[in-house]
Amino acid sequence: MQIYRAISKIMDTITGGALKVSQWLLFVMGCMIIYDVGMRYLFNQPTAWAAEISEYILVGIAFFGVAAVQSENRHIKMDFFYQKFSSHVRLYFDFFFNICMQIFNVILLWFSVKMTYSAFIYDSFSNSLLETPLFIPYLIVPLGIFLLFLQSMVNLVGIFLELQKT
Repeated sequence: MQIYRAISKIMDTITGGALKVSQWLLFVMGCMIIYDVGMRYLFNQPTAWAAEISEYILVGIAFFGVAAVQSENRHIKMDFFYQKFSSHVRLYFDFFFNICMQIFNVILLWFSVKMTYSAFIYDSFSNSLLETPLFIPYLIVPLGIFLLFLQSMVNLVGIFLELQKT
């Protein structure tokens, strides 16, 4: 039980850091868009980089924030039906859904690592003026999913321990 608490605390720190990264990325993206709009409409000098970088940042916001949402158990669920069950039955539902999420995480992690590795090996670049090496933005997805996998595992163990008590 103490090991679980220590690991849970470490994951809370990591997911909290990932959430801060996501929040800062949102701030940076907002500043970039304001800058781009000002350059485009006030000075008639649009930027060539803002749209592409904003797309990459948007992916980062989503994938770095997803583990923090999981740590707070705030993902979308059918609360109307979920609240109708007893807390004991809800634990079984949570356990089942976390197992399903882990299966999804493993599949998504596998394919995202494969895609990132292919982009790195084949030296793929974006088709824009920036010619960004695509493995860099692709790397955001497996990092975020790996954090989600770890956080879901912590949640799964926590639910399992709760079920053992009952």
